[in-house]
Order: sequence, then structure tokens, then C-alpha cells
Amino acid sequence: GGAGAGPGAKQPRAPLTAAREVVHTASLRVRAEDVNASAAKAKQLVTGAGGYVERESSRTEPPRSEITLKIPADRYGELLNTLGTELGTKLSLSQEAEDVTGEVADVAARVRSAEASLASFRKLYERADSIDEIIRLENEISERESDLEALQAREKSLKNRTQFATVTVTLVSKDAPKEPEDDSRGGFLGGLESGWDAFTAFVGGVAMVFGWLLPFLLTAAVLGLPVLALLRRRRGRSSTGAPPAGGPGPRPERQEAAGPSGE
Repeated sequence: GGAGAGPGAKQPRAPLTAAREVVHTASLRVRAEDVNASAAKAKQLVTGAGGYVERESSRTEPPRSEITLKIPADRYGELLNTLGTELGTKLSLSQEAEDVTGEVADVAARVRSAEASLASFRKLYERADSIDEIIRLENEISERESDLEALQAREKSLKNRTQFATVTVTLVSKDAPKEPEDDSRGGFLGGLESGWDAFTAFVGGVAMVFGWLLPFLLTAAVLGLPVLALLRRRRGRSSTGAPPAGGPGPRPERQEAAGPSGE
């Protein structure tokens, strides 16, 4: 008989889902007691975790520092939380995640195809026995080497972007003025500004159309004024009943002489 599944029997495992390739980016703004000390601490935290500083800019009046950090993807969440709490008062944080799994797979497949094609041409080159064939194969090999190098550079860039999250930290001092809120689209003033923009756009459109039509209007005026004057002249003559120059005058009415009735 068939053996039933006992309590110690192994259960089938669900298939493991393929790991996703994700590019993480974040922007963190912090108000710090000492901008320089907080900047040094941020760099120390990241380099100690295996990351590095990609770019840094700073100024003294008012103190401000902007650092672009590359953080290992597996430490991204942890270090982002540490940076937001240990550098000062967190003012804002924005994060983005881009899934590039398909792009990574596509580039990897194209790299493998380019490598195989280049290997085939190199074998043909070794067996070439004529000058023309050697020159042709050298050109083919050079072109495919360039394509392969471009694909490999793209693959390396994708690998770096997925292995290291990009976090831009902006440190400002307590004396730094607050950034004005963007209220240009709200309230009465915002509506007034939007209405004025629409009005000026309308006037500009009308002016453009008029400027486009102006040459045609001038031409029509030059050609039409003589014709209009001639028509008015003819209408004036018709209304007064004057005969045209050189034409016959009105015929005199025919008068019949009345003869004597009794004769």
C-alpha cells in the first residue's frame, strides 16, 4: 500500500523568486548644530560600512554642505535611518526605487552574444588566407570590440547602481533661513497670477496671428482700393441718371397735332 505522509515527512518547498535588481536613491535634508562636524560624521559612517563619497560641496556663509554618498544596498535602510537621526534634526526625506531587473538581464544577454560573435570572427581571422579577407575581418573585429566595450561599460554602471544606493545629504545650520514655501498656485494671488499669465498669453497669440496676416491685408488693400473707387464712381452715375459721355440723349416726346374736328 502507498505510504501516507507522516508528520516528519518533508514538505515541498515553494520555488524561490528571483532576486530583483533595484536602484535606490534618496535625498535627506538635516539641520545640524555644527555643519562641518556632521558632514565628517556622515562620511565616517558611510565609509565604515563599505561605502564611499561620490561628490561633496560646501560653503561657509551661511554654513551648508551637500554630500552625495554611495551606500551598500544591503545597508541602505539602516544607514539612512542613522543619518537621519544622528546628524541633527531631519527636515525632509524623499526616496525612490527603480526596478531595473529586466534591463540588467537584457544587457547581460547582449554582452554574452557580443562575446560569442567576437570569438567567431577571431577564429575566422586566424584561418584567413587572402589580404582582402584579412582586412574585412579586421574591420569586423574592431567594430564588434567597440560594441562589446560599450555593453560592458553599461553593465558595469548598472551593477554599481544596484549594489550601491545613492543618498544625497544636505546639511544646513540653525541660522540658515527657512526655504520659502511655494504658494504661487494657491489663494487669491495665485489665481490672479494665473489669470494674468493666461491673458498675456492670449494677447501674445492674437498679436502673432495679426502679424502673420498683416502682409496679406496690405496686399489686399493695395489691390482692392482702386476697384472699390471705380465701383463707387459707377454707382454715383447710376443714381443721378446722367447718361454716359458720348451717348445719345433722351428722345423727345412725340406730339400729335390735334386737327379740327368739325371740318
